Amino acid sequence: MNNDNPRTISRIPDYEAEITTLSAQLAQLNSRYNRLSWARLIVFLGAVGLDLLLFQWSAAAGLAGGMILLVVFLYLIRIHTVVSDERDHLTRLRNIHETEIAALNGQWKDRPDGTGLRVQNHPYAYDLDIFGRGSVFQYINRTGTAIGRAALAEELQNPQQSAAIIGQRQEAVAALAQNPRWNLNFEAVGQGTSDSEEDVRALIAWLAEKPFFSTHPLYPKLLWIMPGLFFSAFMLWLIPSIPELGISQYQLPGSAVLIIFLLNLFLVGINLGKIGRQQVQVGKKSEMLRKYSRLLSQIEEESFDAVLLRKDRETLIQGGLSASGKIQLLSDLIYMLDQRLNAFMGLLLNGAMLWDIRYVSRLEKWRENYMEELPHWFEILRRWDSLISWSRFAYNHPDFIFPEVKEGPFHMEATGLGHPLIPTDIRVNNDVVLSKPGEFLIITGANMAGKSTFLRTVGVNLIFAMSGAPVCAKGYSFSPIEMITSVRAQDSLSDNESYFYAELKQLKKIIDKLKEGRPVFVIVDEMLRGTNSKDKMIGSRKFIEQLIHLRAVGLVATHDLSLGELSKDFPEYAHNKRFEVEISGENLRFDYKLMDGISQNLNATFLMQKMGIMP
Repeated sequence: MNNDNPRTISRIPDYEAEITTLSAQLAQLNSRYNRLSWARLIVFLGAVGLDLLLFQWSAAAGLAGGMILLVVFLYLIRIHTVVSDERDHLTRLRNIHETEIAALNGQWKDRPDGTGLRVQNHPYAYDLDIFGRGSVFQYINRTGTAIGRAALAEELQNPQQSAAIIGQRQEAVAALAQNPRWNLNFEAVGQGTSDSEEDVRALIAWLAEKPFFSTHPLYPKLLWIMPGLFFSAFMLWLIPSIPELGISQYQLPGSAVLIIFLLNLFLVGINLGKIGRQQVQVGKKSEMLRKYSRLLSQIEEESFDAVLLRKDRETLIQGGLSASGKIQLLSDLIYMLDQRLNAFMGLLLNGAMLWDIRYVSRLEKWRENYMEELPHWFEILRRWDSLISWSRFAYNHPDFIFPEVKEGPFHMEATGLGHPLIPTDIRVNNDVVLSKPGEFLIITGANMAGKSTFLRTVGVNLIFAMSGAPVCAKGYSFSPIEMITSVRAQDSLSDNESYFYAELKQLKKIIDKLKEGRPVFVIVDEMLRGTNSKDKMIGSRKFIEQLIHLRAVGLVATHDLSLGELSKDFPEYAHNKRFEVEISGENLRFDYKLMDGISQNLNATFLMQKMGIMP
């Protein structure tokens, strides 16, 4: 049921063109990947055969030949890994393009819905479908990290109240939207490795630990002395045992090598508690940090004019080594420490090199150097990851606008306002004007006429506006404000709480917040529906009067036509609006257009008769 919505610019052809390009690149990479696989196999088999021949001739030649062939094989593995990573990245990137096309075609309700990120008893998240199937989060989310998803959820539940910050976010979202290839690539990198907020919190907690090995008077010296003794003893035992070398000097007994080996294990063993604590906090986070490093590197390498983005980038690249390089170093250190988790490798490395102490000491030094900066780097990453979700929304909807935001008493003036999740061809847009605190629109209308959708339309667009995102409107001007709703209260059997009591609790929250003296935007849909009609009429009227006196502002939808009388008592603050239904013979027709006045056409009896519920 198209209103007067213009045909919008479709991004589908752009995504389809990129898919064609990516498919061609993937075909080339797959071919190269297969060639390298064969090359690795051939080199491995050839190395085994050649080395066997060399050892028959000379042990020294066999050893030297084996080392050379091992280097060649490891080089091929390295190249093969690089090609494999690039192939995986392009595959993810192509899948993202395909997902965007599906979303633009209305197929987006199987994406992660963020249910676990909703704050319990939130003032509006449940009423406005911020999370869950078919939700705002599900539609907007394009994050590639767990911390980015958490940031997006926080922005949807606690949007900005500062006009200046909202303006900076608008500028950042617009700048990112102008570079879709960059932010699509950012998402593809983010999808490469799983991560979790718990892992990030563990790293932040690790920053508060006190150093031990790196500041100890003895251990920094032992890290040089003990491995030096072991390898010297090992060579004095090994070299004289190879006759081809012609060395006839005294051979060190193998027992001496073993004693040093066991002494090293003893030094590690007496510190297993300290080492294990570090392992628990930082262990198995190398891949996550490697991903974060790559994401931060993308931010460092790209230049944006937006103030917020430029300041973040300057923070990351200040100093000699960039933030991405420092986090990659942390990733490498953790990876090396994780080698202790392999029982055989842990035994060998600790006996030879005091491995655990060596890398815990290096981690302590890294922490000492960058403990103040790491939380800031994480904060920048989570902010950019969330902003990219908003920028993709802006790119996919070039007909949406960035609103004009002003400080001062609340006002909202919107023309052609529609729900951003409803497709253009069926979306009906309306105008909304609320010019001052204390002002309310009293909205009446028949069942299914569009009241509840309109309430969510106003609420969701206000959240988008305060998040620095585009809104679904032709024109939009507003001032930031807190929001609280009472649209669909939930009863609770476990708490022995009725629907009516749950609704009263929500209405009390609204009054309590207003009594704190804070400006609040209120959305209420059909209040007090759990009681008799007389109580409902009296209670609803008194509640709205209190909202007006407390200088709240917002929308109240109701079937109670008597509430339209409020406009006579409060002509400057209560304004009647209506959605009508046209009954034509056996049919109902809804136009979903908001009009002035009190609704007169009701349809409940008509529907009950049509469905055979009543004669």
